[in-house]
Amino acid sequence: MATKFKLNDCVPCIAIHPGEIIKDELDAREMKQKELASFMGMPTSVLNDIIKGRRAITPEVAVLLQEILSIDASYWLSLQNQYDIDKANINTKIIERKRNIEIWKIISQYCSIKCFEKLNIIGTKISENIKTIYSIFGVTSVEELITLYSQEKEVSYFKKSERLKSEPINIFSWKYYVFYESSKIQCDTKFSNDNLNNLIDELNHLFVINKDTIDITKKILSRYGIKFIIVPKFDKTPIDGFSFWQGENPTIVLTLRLNRIDNYAFALLHEIYHVYMHLFNNREQKYISIEGAEINKCEEEANKFAKYSLISKDLWSAFLKQHSMISPHAMQMKIKQFAHQHNINEAIVLGFYQHDINLYSIKSSISREIK
Repeated sequence: MATKFKLNDCVPCIAIHPGEIIKDELDAREMKQKELASFMGMPTSVLNDIIKGRRAITPEVAVLLQEILSIDASYWLSLQNQYDIDKANINTKIIERKRNIEIWKIISQYCSIKCFEKLNIIGTKISENIKTIYSIFGVTSVEELITLYSQEKEVSYFKKSERLKSEPINIFSWKYYVFYESSKIQCDTKFSNDNLNNLIDELNHLFVINKDTIDITKKILSRYGIKFIIVPKFDKTPIDGFSFWQGENPTIVLTLRLNRIDNYAFALLHEIYHVYMHLFNNREQKYISIEGAEINKCEEEANKFAKYSLISKDLWSAFLKQHSMISPHAMQMKIKQFAHQHNINEAIVLGFYQHDINLYSIKSSISREIK
């Protein structure tokens, strides 16, 4: 297939003055500049200025060159014309590049260029990178990007919080990259708020099987009118999940920051609760789960829902009470028995146990991998 080029792509790196062609002709003919100048009836210094590119070839000069060198005047004038065009294009392109460099320096202060580079979202061509950044953040100018950044509540919150080991610019960039990725997904099913229990049952069955888990999660959620995407976390962005409403459908995003089935299941159900209980009635709200962030009432409710949707509260309380005197290192068999008896993924039971007794160093043969 033939390659199509834009006009600007054909601009040369340098403009070649026709004086260089005159010099080549003189060298080939072993003719001195002084001799040619004499034939043309002009001072040698003037001809030298033409050869050095300091003067243009005029129609009069072109006609004289035609008579002396037997090369059409139109050829010399076309060379001069092309030189003038190339020089103008080069100057315009340099101005554009300088402007893009200035814009890029400002952009670098308000979004995470390094994180975008790591994920190969942007490349090496600044002009194309600027367009990509504008698309991701939904802006048309660097001024709009600055305004957007200054209006972000999360940026202000994370700057003030000393306990959070996070970078506000990275979180801001990750968030808008997620919006951008979500906008590409087409979901044809209308979301309904009355089928939460059926969704939980399907997901719990999936967690037990734990095979092609992420792909099947996408299919299940899509049938319920929910967009689902996995987006890698950026540096210094300890995000587990994010939920928001975009267009006609809610979106749930996970990062797999902790790439384990128990964390995956918990984070997913946490965001599902936000979708059904919070976002459905307030579609302007957004919920982002960041490690170390303050847990408000909405987050606490979502945590409880996620935990007890995976294992019922009464069942879990009875399990902990029954085995409270057993050494943590002897619990593995009990965890496996409990999981098998109640059709729960072993890794989820193990994760809950470690969390509730605050002991994460238990050695176990139970696989926590998301398969």
